[in-house]
Amino acid sequence: MRRSLVLTIFLSLLIIGLPAEAGRISVGFKGGMNLVNISVSPRPIDVAGFKNLNGLTGGLFLSLKLGPIAIQPEFMFARRGTQYEAYIDDGFYNVEWHHDYLEVMLLLKWSVLQAGPVGPFIYAGPSYGYLMKAASVIYDTEGAEVARADSRDYFRKGELALVFGSGLEFKVRAIKLSLEGRYHLGLSSVALAGFEVDYIKNKSISILAGISF
Repeated sequence: MRRSLVLTIFLSLLIIGLPAEAGRISVGFKGGMNLVNISVSPRPIDVAGFKNLNGLTGGLFLSLKLGPIAIQPEFMFARRGTQYEAYIDDGFYNVEWHHDYLEVMLLLKWSVLQAGPVGPFIYAGPSYGYLMKAASVIYDTEGAEVARADSRDYFRKGELALVFGSGLEFKVRAIKLSLEGRYHLGLSSVALAGFEVDYIKNKSISILAGISF
């Protein structure tokens, strides 16, 4: 995974250093909501099921257009994790995993239609995430937080994933607005120790809005 991170950063820096021909390179910002969860095999017998958790994501992206194709590195913050119900001591509680990642992506983007003010696009590419913070938070049945613990020692610091999605771009004078949906498919297990499972992998659906210049 370290090699993937180095390769992604190297390609991103190479793109940034290319001469900026008119209309080819743009910079922008995007952000939105993550609907996150995990894939676990085998599922722990003491957990009824893992539920989706809402999280925020956002960051910076660059786009190098090569005709209908663009190479687009992205540098994003993302909240990942899951939630589940657990029986602790004498009652049921809701447990949430709050995992904050700094992610570097290198996406290949195809503009399906280039003419007109509205253009659909699709994209895909690898992502490398660095785990900055991990916490397990316990809530009672009323939704009040009753405990919080640092859990970074149980998870790997790096995660390799595949990102793909589609959306629409709206041209408004010198700027572009975008609305997109994407899927984050974890390829590497994030479990490090303390879990009696073969793997734990992140997954999420994101809705993002962006602006670029």
